[in-house]
Amino acid sequence: MEGAIRIIVDKVPKGCVFDSHFVMNELIKGFSDKYLSFAGRFADGNKQPTLPAHGQIGQQINKLAPKVIKKIGPAWSENIHKKPSRCTCWRKC
Repeated sequence: MEGAIRIIVDKVPKGCVFDSHFVMNELIKGFSDKYLSFAGRFADGNKQPTLPAHGQIGQQINKLAPKVIKKIGPAWSENIHKKPSRCTCWRKC
């Protein structure tokens, strides 16, 4: 998953702002097998497996700071379920 996240973040132009929902959507579009395998690890007995899976993905994105990205703070954007919700926002260094 870390490699896929790095590929996505590397494509974000320097100085541009992006959020975790952007990364999740790009993972689903371009790395669906990897995403499903990763998210599936949180499904056992969990009624909402995407919440912990996406939390872990957010932590992996944040590992790229401070060399590749800088955390800006909270954002409000459309999630994978097409509903607005809170997430984290970064700027590409």
